[in-house]
Amino acid sequence: MISINLGLLEKTVVLFYICILFYSTHGDSKPLGKRAINEVQLMHNLGVHKHAELRQDWLQMKLREIHTASEKNNEGKTGLLSDIIPNLKDLNQREAEDIIAVLEKLVNPS
Repeated sequence: MISINLGLLEKTVVLFYICILFYSTHGDSKPLGKRAINEVQLMHNLGVHKHAELRQDWLQMKLREIHTASEKNNEGKTGLLSDIIPNLKDLNQREAEDIIAVLEKLVNPS
């Protein structure tokens, strides 16, 4: 049998360490007290905010992937009114009336 000769101070320190080890491993990991209602609301709001940020980041990423027009189609067009007018001269009366009706609806949506 091995005998360990410890003084009173060493025995106290060893017992103290054993108690700390015992209570730290047998904890229930429950919170010390109930959360206040405002803490619960704050945590809920934080979760909602994080979810909204993730959704916005995802949407931004998807919008960056969308290509609406090619570069080749826009090289020859300047978008000036003088470039558009010759094309309007080729319209017949019915097409011109339809375009005017659409423009009026855009200007006066009511």
